Amino acid sequence: MRTPRAPRRSILAASLLLGGLAACGPNAPGGSGASDGAALRFAWWGNAKRDELTKTALETYSAAHDGAAVSPETTDWSSYWDKLATQVAGGDVPDVLQMDEGYLAEYSSRGILADLGDSALTTDGFDPTALDAGKVEGSLVAVNAGINAPVLLANPAVFEAAGVDLPDDTTWTWDDLVDIATRITEGTEEGTYGVQQLGIAGDPTFSVHLRQQGAQKFDGSALGFTEEHLLAWFELALRLQDSKAAPPADVAVEEAGQAVDQTLFATGKCGLQSQWSNQVVTFDASLDGAVTVLRMPSLAGAADQAQLWYKASMYFAVSARSGQQEAAVALVDWLVNSEEAGRILLAERGVPANLDVREAILPELTESDLKAADFIEAIAEELGEQPSITPPGGSAVGDALQRGMEDVLFGRVEAADAASSVLQEASGALG
Repeated sequence: MRTPRAPRRSILAASLLLGGLAACGPNAPGGSGASDGAALRFAWWGNAKRDELTKTALETYSAAHDGAAVSPETTDWSSYWDKLATQVAGGDVPDVLQMDEGYLAEYSSRGILADLGDSALTTDGFDPTALDAGKVEGSLVAVNAGINAPVLLANPAVFEAAGVDLPDDTTWTWDDLVDIATRITEGTEEGTYGVQQLGIAGDPTFSVHLRQQGAQKFDGSALGFTEEHLLAWFELALRLQDSKAAPPADVAVEEAGQAVDQTLFATGKCGLQSQWSNQVVTFDASLDGAVTVLRMPSLAGAADQAQLWYKASMYFAVSARSGQQEAAVALVDWLVNSEEAGRILLAERGVPANLDVREAILPELTESDLKAADFIEAIAEELGEQPSITPPGGSAVGDALQRGMEDVLFGRVEAADAASSVLQEASGALG
């Protein structure tokens, strides 16, 4: 699964449909979802690997818990949020939900997520920071399903074909990235590029770039960056495009809509791709285990100034309207605290946030899983401050940024003008 890009239709749907949340339906108290013995509904987004592992875990859970039935509901990233917004409007929310940081405050503010702090969920094995990542206004509304961090994934075969060495990721800068990626494009066959267009990919690279400038995407309920910060980001994207280090705008936009196995990086047509660390598992599957995990470049050329951070790769949450909350919490508790579940799920959703589970599964991790785990360990002493959680309405900010970036790369708007209009639109989205 590539770096998630918030779907425009689902943002609008969520804003409208969440506001009109129905008070009745299958998941409302007394609804059909509350009947004794009904299968728990567990919804997540994912890829083929995640689907396979999660379904195996659910089958194992059912077998060990007197046949407790769990009905899986899995889709891709974009479809997940469209579908969930519709389910919320109809009072038909799944009992257990996979949640993303970008939507956590939004769904919590509308009373859709149960407060797990008042439940039987066990959290003793969690690193406090990992646990706090699931809190909104002091309430634990979701539990960390795994830890990851921003990375650039590299395909050594593309570097070798271009005659370019892999960088020293503890000292490289953004200028180094542009230079290296340009040489890769020049040294390989037409249609192969040095790096994915980071401007179209958006986060996590955008947030890393901001943080290295002393800014951040959000500051509480407001934006945490200025026009100048945004202009620097647009100019980096233009440098990547103009130097041919990255693909042209039309190719980059088409790329953003491709399934994982069809992306330039997965098909050996791109040397570097922005991702979260847990995605090395997915891309290794496409590239025969060859992927190398690199730190993001920095402005200063020093790893301890790269301003990386540990992010909850995703969360597990329980519907506040579920008629089977106790059973739903029990399933979540098993998923995050059971070594048995850990040995099945491994690090596909990120390195386990439960420290005991993490230690227990290390001997069983695949080479790809170990790449993610080793990276998390390697940057432990280099991390910056935790970023602010995405506030309600914050998802629309990414939408404004995406439109502005496309306008700049297609040459429809000057970068400075785009930075001004995007900032105004993004500020308005937050009220």
